[in-house]
Amino acid sequence: MSVQDKPASQPCRNLEEDLVLYYYGELSESDRRNCEAHLKDCEYCRATLAAMSKLLPMTAAHDEPPPAFWNDYSREVRQKLDLAAERKSWWRRIANLFAPLPIPALATGAVLLLALALTFGKGLWQPSAPAPDDESFMEVLPIAEQLDFFSDMELLDNLDLLETLGGQGNGTA
Repeated sequence: MSVQDKPASQPCRNLEEDLVLYYYGELSESDRRNCEAHLKDCEYCRATLAAMSKLLPMTAAHDEPPPAFWNDYSREVRQKLDLAAERKSWWRRIANLFAPLPIPALATGAVLLLALALTFGKGLWQPSAPAPDDESFMEVLPIAEQLDFFSDMELLDNLDLLETLGGQGNGTA
């Protein structure tokens, strides 16, 4: 019976994964011994292992690009790096405009901007409270004057009370 005549449902079909591991030498010692014992008795598994030893090296062959590829790649990378170095961001261009100015001039400008912002923005940052109405103020003013009048009257009443109490004390003594 040849390898091609053997049906795929044979019991050694479950050893295919072990055969791959055996080929790469990644089986444990006991599994390796079991696999070798099986290979002595099974022609199908020996043929499968032989086919794998022809096929697997071709799949694992690494594909090294030619030197021309690496030269082109290196040239392109250098060009991109040069372009990136030439291209400056917008904030660096603005910073370069102020680079020749000395630090005190920039500090003076910042103080002036702050002073202007505080001067002209004064109404923007204050809470908006309604202005006192002149009519309502004029209505409250007479009431406040009357309160002064009444407190003066209370003082006079207290003085009268003291005089009466003082006069009674003089008459009995």
